[in-house]
Amino acid sequence: MTDSSELRGEITAICCFVGALASTLPLSSQMRLWPAFELKASQLRDQLSQEALRGFEQAKISLSSKPS
Repeated sequence: MTDSSELRGEITAICCFVGALASTLPLSSQMRLWPAFELKASQLRDQLSQEALRGFEQAKISLSSKPS
């Protein structure tokens, strides 16, 4: 049986994967997608421990940033 911390980790990984995919889209699509991603991510943030939340936010920033 999977415990809740494993499920939260899997959900976090999926959110980060979506973030990575979104960063490959044209800018016009990103403009619409990121607000929707943030809405879903806000629901997840309430369920994460401080450590997991910090990791999630770092991954999200990393994935959503494009190199110059």
